[in-house]
Amino acid sequence: MAIPLGDPGLSPPPPPTSKRPSIVRRAFRGAGWVGGSIPDWMGVRRIRRSAAFISHLLGLLRGGPRRDNRFKVGDGGRFNLPGAALAYGVSVSELEARLVARRRQTARIAYAAFALACLFFAGWLWQALSSPWNAVRIASMVYFLPFCALLVLVGFYHALLNFQIRIGRMASWREYLATNEPFWPG
Repeated sequence: MAIPLGDPGLSPPPPPTSKRPSIVRRAFRGAGWVGGSIPDWMGVRRIRRSAAFISHLLGLLRGGPRRDNRFKVGDGGRFNLPGAALAYGVSVSELEARLVARRRQTARIAYAAFALACLFFAGWLWQALSSPWNAVRIASMVYFLPFCALLVLVGFYHALLNFQIRIGRMASWREYLATNEPFWPG
């Protein structure tokens, strides 16, 4: 972005003076809307500026065709490595290296999520068995269980991704649970 330099033949504008507003002006600054018209009271200018801003943002969102970032699969859900490499702008060997790195990453995330879920569930169970049974304690215990379930689901999702990368094709969660391959991510 270029900085506008102005016309070199003209003298520079005088520096702005910082004039402090009077006491009366400062006291009635917030009541300036009283002297305005009805559209000013309703905030028409602000609404128009906001609508122009929203239309500008929509134009940015709609602008131009975007690259298809979905992973390419062929017949039977098999990974189409040459097509995916072409879509991402990398070589096939680099895409395979990225898949190996992603497989290690999903295994780490799956094990960490499962470990955290077990740790939090053990803490929940210890707290549930050692604290007095009253309505507040029961409600807090019930509210904490979805957090443990969420960690289990995050771990399962990443284990499924790891399984799909390991076998080189798309697979459903049912197929993952019923497979003869090793269950644990690796």
